[in-house]
Amino acid sequence: MNTLSGDDIARHNDGVSLTLEELTSKLEARYSAGPEPRTFAYFGSRFLISINPYEALESQGDAAAAVYAEDYRNISGKRKGVAPHVFAMAANAYLHMRQTGLNQSVVFS
Repeated sequence: MNTLSGDDIARHNDGVSLTLEELTSKLEARYSAGPEPRTFAYFGSRFLISINPYEALESQGDAAAAVYAEDYRNISGKRKGVAPHVFAMAANAYLHMRQTGLNQSVVFS
């Protein structure tokens, strides 16, 4: 399981303009950067891009879900920072809802 690092090539600040070619290049590099395709990438703080690998991956299984659930349950204030994933987005939305009492929405498009 990849963890998020400071040099995560697909994590950009909100408001950064990229050309289609730059974005495609960064996503291709990220996808092929490890032993297993890295299919999720954050773009800014509110967007998650998913690339369909057309195959079952270890990062989509129950063990991966358990890693994200463990990170969510970590109340020490020192979350370890897991790699971009739809599991992380769901956990963060749920955590924000529990902290603020506000409804949350996740849009898949």
